[in-house]
Amino acid sequence: MLTDPKDPLGYTHKEILSICRERKIHHKKFWKTFGVNTVTMGVDGKSRYYKCDVERALHILRKIDGVNHLWD
Repeated sequence: MLTDPKDPLGYTHKEILSICRERKIHHKKFWKTFGVNTVTMGVDGKSRYYKCDVERALHILRKIDGVNHLWD
């Protein structure tokens, strides 16, 4: 289960790196799978990544890593 981001707008870059470490996913593999998505900007001027987009990338990675096939 993915924890909610600290910011209601979405995950910070650091939070995503932490998620990758917890799930033993190399961050470059995550970002390649994440691809180009719309992001928003927090009050600190840094990007926030929407939870639904992060969940989708993690779901795709799980399928690629052999849990399921993409056509399942």
